[in-house]
Amino acid sequence: MKKISLILLVVISLFSANLFAQVLDAPDEGPRDSFYEKISFNQRKPFSFPYVREADVVWQWRIWRVVDFREKQNQVFYYPTQPDQGRVNLFYALEQAINEGKIKVYADDEFKQEIDWPTQKGLYSKKIEEQIDSVDIDGTEFQVTKEVLIPLNTDDIKTLRIKENWFIDKQRTVQDVRIAGFSPIYYQVKEEGAPPITIPLFWVRYDDPEVRELLANTEVFNFKNDAQRRSYDDIFLKRMFSSYIVKESNVYGLRTISQYTTGDEALRESDNLKDKIFDYEEDMWEY
Repeated sequence: MKKISLILLVVISLFSANLFAQVLDAPDEGPRDSFYEKISFNQRKPFSFPYVREADVVWQWRIWRVVDFREKQNQVFYYPTQPDQGRVNLFYALEQAINEGKIKVYADDEFKQEIDWPTQKGLYSKKIEEQIDSVDIDGTEFQVTKEVLIPLNTDDIKTLRIKENWFIDKQRTVQDVRIAGFSPIYYQVKEEGAPPITIPLFWVRYDDPEVRELLANTEVFNFKNDAQRRSYDDIFLKRMFSSYIVKESNVYGLRTISQYTTGDEALRESDNLKDKIFDYEEDMWEY
């Protein structure tokens, strides 16, 4: 018995040594700025939503909301404007995935018409005039006005529009929400002094497995703990963002709040729609 135990111990020791040698012999992936190897990201699986039957949905309401990146809580969507410390902002992550053919983007929030983003992006280049020094044949120096195109940059995107469905599931006895999709918003200035034009650049369908996987494996800064970085999927699922409602499903179709009221009244209307969601859940149950 002792001999068998000794043989097993020797085999286990040799196996462990072999594994250790394999780790030491692993190819160098380049320098890292952390004192340990981060493997949690790039291996995360998106959260699987509970299955919902049509017969269990007793109430549903669709709304559109806007996330403003200038608010402190939403700055994780905007910063860093360039890749830094393994982190990228949301638009940069989306654009890289689009260019690599990993995800699809659409022309509107019905997700029917797919678009070619590299071609579409060229429509939003800024045109500026620059004075360039030049010299004529006689050697006389003069200035020439030249039109220069500046391509759309990641730091030009400062808001995000989200389309989502709120519903009550009688099977689970909960009020829940599902994000249908979202769109980066670009404010294009046509003329100096004129109000900017709001342009949804493209729509991303949130339910696509490729999109969920991208969001789940893109690291987001945690204001309180660098060891517990979140992902964009965490931010969406846990509702860790500030927003305001700009539209609800209604008989008028595409009409938004800004089309029938403005200023403080528009903000109050947005708050009223938020309260509508809460009040409906409270009124639904009887004790």
